Amino acid sequence: MTAERSDTSVAIEDKEVTRPPRLAIDATGLMFWPPGEGLAGIPRVESFLINAALADPDPCVEVVAFRANEGRFRPLAPYEQDHVAAGGISPHHVKRWPGRRTALSQAFEAVRQQPWGKRDADRHLAKTVTNGRKGIAYQATRLLIRAYHLYQRARIRSGLRQDVPSQPAETERGLVLISHHILTQEDRSAVSGGAGDLAFLCHDLIPTLRPDLLGAGTGETRFGSYLEHLVRSGAPAFCASDEVGATLTDHMRKAGVAAPVVYRFPMPSILHETASRVGKTSRIETDEPFVLYCSTIEVRKNHILLARIWQQALDEGVKLPRLVCAGRWGWMIDPLRAYLKAHPELLQSITFTGLVSDEELIGYYRRASFGVFPSHIEGWGYGASECLDFGVPVIVSTAPSLIEATGGLMPAIDPQDQQGWYAAIRRMAQDHAWRSSLAERIVAEQHRPTPAAVSWAAIKAGLQASASRL
Repeated sequence: MTAERSDTSVAIEDKEVTRPPRLAIDATGLMFWPPGEGLAGIPRVESFLINAALADPDPCVEVVAFRANEGRFRPLAPYEQDHVAAGGISPHHVKRWPGRRTALSQAFEAVRQQPWGKRDADRHLAKTVTNGRKGIAYQATRLLIRAYHLYQRARIRSGLRQDVPSQPAETERGLVLISHHILTQEDRSAVSGGAGDLAFLCHDLIPTLRPDLLGAGTGETRFGSYLEHLVRSGAPAFCASDEVGATLTDHMRKAGVAAPVVYRFPMPSILHETASRVGKTSRIETDEPFVLYCSTIEVRKNHILLARIWQQALDEGVKLPRLVCAGRWGWMIDPLRAYLKAHPELLQSITFTGLVSDEELIGYYRRASFGVFPSHIEGWGYGASECLDFGVPVIVSTAPSLIEATGGLMPAIDPQDQQGWYAAIRRMAQDHAWRSSLAERIVAEQHRPTPAAVSWAAIKAGLQASASRL
């Protein structure tokens, strides 16, 4: 991968790496995701990264999680690897559970090293002893470890042992590519503390640019300041779109922060790659045409615009294909719920599927007549680029990242322009020749799904280049 550099980027080939640095991918965020539940958006991208690192035979690559009680990143325990792994794990990285007795001994040693650990540390250590299994054994182990913590503290207070703060073991210089969870949840101490040299994925700057679309939580109000701290500390940013890289640089300029190092990587076509493995990428003709919008249902995604358009069609006696909204229900959607309640007949024309599996979503892309993506603002817009991956024409909003994600090949309309969207949707539904020409444009312009291996190679090269400059 080459990262263009004006004032914001560096060429990855600038310096040959003479000593392989340690490159770590943070799995803290994915550890909080329920096992077996479908992934979308940022968690899907982070899962790709984690599993690419686990599968990479390079011994300098590892997967870690942040231990708040220690203030540092640690390699995953065996049960944690099992939790996040979706494919094969390289023999260089696989961790075997040492058995309960050895694991308990190791847990006690960790308590001796960190006697002031909190209950989160007890829970983590208990899971390492039981290899992630819950139940009576886990509960008993957790209580035993808590008691041992209290015992060690009592010895310190009574003078029977000297409380010498343990020093973290020296680790090889390198970078940790932190998860989105570190920036948005309680583990921000990894950013503000001395956990090591960091890099970050900048998916978007929506919490800073449009907090009105996300709510007024603490995570949103502090997001920009934490990005600024990262950039001031020299952390490079990895962006899937040129638009986000430029926006990040502009934000730092306005904040009086030197331009960040920005690496651009191609967004992987994860779903299409999954479909390719099982031979399910070809189009499926269906008797009932439908329009697909794949996205979390939240105010930013602008589902209410589509509801109003389908209602307008009903009022005018215009028949539009069924609208299928695939995705979980999210936040700030009271206006949409109120509109649907006031127009109950819409549910005859619009289907909200809720969370769907990858297999179901692949089926929707293969059968959809066309897609829509009227979001107000995006960092990328996975549902739009996935339409092109499956050869499905899609109407997008004029959000720059959406135009970039679809290569400028698809019609783009202002997300506030209801009449413009109504006309384009009617034309796409009724003008078969126009719809076919857009589908042919995807092929003619040689849009190709991006293999996950290509994305991982680009990110790894960027990490190596930055780590070599430490």
